[in-house]
Amino acid sequence: QKCDERRLKNTDIKVADFGNATYDDKYHRALVTTRYYRAPEVILALGWSQPCDVWSIGCILLEYYLGYAVFQARDNRQHLAMMERVLGPLPGHMIKKTRRRKYFHGARLDWDEHSSAGRSVSRRCKPLKEFMACHNSDHRNLFDLVQKMLEYDPAKRITLGEALKHPFFLPLK
Repeated sequence: QKCDERRLKNTDIKVADFGNATYDDKYHRALVTTRYYRAPEVILALGWSQPCDVWSIGCILLEYYLGYAVFQARDNRQHLAMMERVLGPLPGHMIKKTRRRKYFHGARLDWDEHSSAGRSVSRRCKPLKEFMACHNSDHRNLFDLVQKMLEYDPAKRITLGEALKHPFFLPLK
């Protein structure tokens, strides 16, 4: 298949900002990361650790691919709605554990798809695989990796070590 691809001329990283880095033995604030890259466990106040960084990197990889951030939400409820539109329903066990009950009606996200915000989410977000511009092995491998990085449950989310062994990175070896 013919694909419209854009390639970077220079992929060297020039700047890495670790200004909000948190160490395991230091105080953990309730909110971390920029909203667009915030993991569901952070939004749901379920506690967080290194897997939320994997989520953020998955969001950034998708942003590099698309040229824009997918989860450009104005608030947490809209952010969760975007996640559900792209990744499917939030796991019930995470909904049951959250103290942020105001986002839910029973076991479902309290979200009006017919509101102006709901229509905006429907227009901008679609299931993850539908963002794929091409279906060759490189694109499939990237989206498989991103899907594993954007696993809702941090205990099931791919680790950074596992991610580096993913077939997407094999050509680099």
